[in-house]
Amino acid sequence: MESEKGLQLLHLSWDDVQSLTEEVAKQIREIGYTPDVIVAVSRGGFDPARILCDQLGIKRLASLQIEYYTDINESSSTPEIVFPLNADVPGMSVLVVDDVSDTGDSLRVARDHVLERGASEVRVATLHVKPWTGFRPDFSASEVESWIIYPWEIEEGLSSMTEKLKIEGMSSSSLKEELIRLGFSRKKLERTN
Repeated sequence: MESEKGLQLLHLSWDDVQSLTEEVAKQIREIGYTPDVIVAVSRGGFDPARILCDQLGIKRLASLQIEYYTDINESSSTPEIVFPLNADVPGMSVLVVDDVSDTGDSLRVARDHVLERGASEVRVATLHVKPWTGFRPDFSASEVESWIIYPWEIEEGLSSMTEKLKIEGMSSSSLKEELIRLGFSRKKLERTN
C-alpha cells in the first residue's frame, strides 16, 4: 500500500514471521552452520531470534540494543549501541539476528561490536533485506522495498503513520479511511478510537 508520498507499507502477520524465520533456519541448516549463541538485535530481532533458537535447537540467546530509526522511514545520522552485548562470547560462533537490513548500518555496528567482544565468528541473519542495503546478511528470507509493519510494532506503526498523515495535512474525516487503505485493519482502528 502507498501513502501520498509513495511510501509502501507491508503488513506481516505472526504466521508470515514464522514462515520467514523457518526459511532462514532452512538456509542455516543447509550449510551446516551451528552457532554457539544467537544474539538478538533489540528490538526488531527479538522475535525472529527466539524462533531461530527453536528451529535450530540453540539454547543460548543474548541481546544488544541499537537505536537508529527514529520513525517510519527516518533515522538518526549513525546507529548507536544503547545496551551492549549482555553475554561473554570469546571464542564463540555467534549468529546476530535482526528483522531487516535496510541501510545495513546497524547490522554492521552489531557485527563489529560482537567481534570486538571476542567472538571467533559472526554471521548475520534477517527476515528481510532491502535492495539498496549496504550490508548483505549471510542469511535472509525475502527482499522487499516496502516499509515493513511487523506484528510486534502495529501500535507504533499506526501511531507514527497517523502523525505523518496529520502533518501532511490530512483531515480527521479522511484519516481513518487512508489508514485502512494503507493496510491497517478497520478492527484495530476501531479499538484505538
